[in-house]
Amino acid sequence: MDVIEGGLSRFDLFAGLPDEAVREIERCCSWHRFQANDQVFDAESDTLEVYFVVDGAVRILTQSGDREVALADVVGGNYFGELAAIDGMKRSARVIATRDSVLASLDGLRFLEYMQRHPPIALKVLERLTRIIRTLDRRVTQLSTQSELQRVYLELVRLGQVDASRPDGWHIPDLPNHKEIASWAGTSRETVAQAIGELARDGVVKRKGMGLIISDWPRLQLMAKASG
Repeated sequence: MDVIEGGLSRFDLFAGLPDEAVREIERCCSWHRFQANDQVFDAESDTLEVYFVVDGAVRILTQSGDREVALADVVGGNYFGELAAIDGMKRSARVIATRDSVLASLDGLRFLEYMQRHPPIALKVLERLTRIIRTLDRRVTQLSTQSELQRVYLELVRLGQVDASRPDGWHIPDLPNHKEIASWAGTSRETVAQAIGELARDGVVKRKGMGLIISDWPRLQLMAKASG
């Protein structure tokens, strides 16, 4: 697809750069449209491009045994793929579009060139890599120290929102499917179904259309914090 002028202007990575410098980067990019569930690249592929999410969102996934575990969602205004560009090694994860998306990709060597030419870009990349390491540390701890059921409870807590229609009420208005919850919890769809079923029988949650009413928010929080 054609270059989208101004498509990278809202990226914090390029904040402070002269407009012409940003336009130059845009002209050096390849531009792509992906539909929901399309694969951007697979783990172990030897591509080195850095991708910028101009519109839409993608999910980064890794394999743990026979299960695929979600590591992060990357939404518009953010980027991914810089690890391979920096070290030249194969991709460490798979990336899919979670909704219709527009991405721009920049050759890895050219990305490194821009980091050298514009030190603020390099500093922001370092800051992002630091956040990634911290997030993965927490993720590894979660996966290694908490039970599978507990991780499902934690995911439900993460998804919970205040329900303005009920005093002190909480709900999940649009509950993701079991496969997606399992991906974030590092477990199986069967375990997710078991966990939600047990919570429903105990009166902690109840189904409502495509969502979930959390009848006992304090108890769900307590179950998520309990030792696995």
